[in-house]
Amino acid sequence: MHSEPRTDLGPFSGPGATPQPWAHTVDALRRSQKFTLCTVRKDGRPHAVPLLAIWVSGGLAFCTGEYEQKVKNLATNDRCILTTGTNTLTGVDYVVEGTASIVTDAARLDGIATAFEQAYGWHLTREDGTWHGMGDQMRSAKVQTYFVQPDIIFAFGNGEPFSETRHHFAS
Repeated sequence: MHSEPRTDLGPFSGPGATPQPWAHTVDALRRSQKFTLCTVRKDGRPHAVPLLAIWVSGGLAFCTGEYEQKVKNLATNDRCILTTGTNTLTGVDYVVEGTASIVTDAARLDGIATAFEQAYGWHLTREDGTWHGMGDQMRSAKVQTYFVQPDIIFAFGNGEPFSETRHHFAS
């Protein structure tokens, strides 16, 4: 079982703000369907791309083709950020900072693939689904599956009061 992170309220929070409980952050990350992955190119230029990710085993997992820019970036710098949330001035935005590693263990790949299938349903499991067969591609390592171990997760509450919750993970 993964231990809970240390949680505090950041300095950019409004008067009367309280930290978002860890359980609320985990629930939101589990329910999120689309994330933006930010990596850094070899020459230092940033690269951001929307993708599917899933909260599983205390971190975020995603998969991609072996020739994608993000794969090249992560090969030279395994640090990355995944974001999700809202595009309005209400709700909560999440920023997950961590280290990405390629998953090769068959049992872990199966667990991640199953979590994707449960979260995204028919999109992955039915023949008419957008990403049909992706779970099988993950299980057979025909795509590269990454696991991002978080160092810190921010939960930015929009509205009144604004809040900056920080969930710190032991390194």
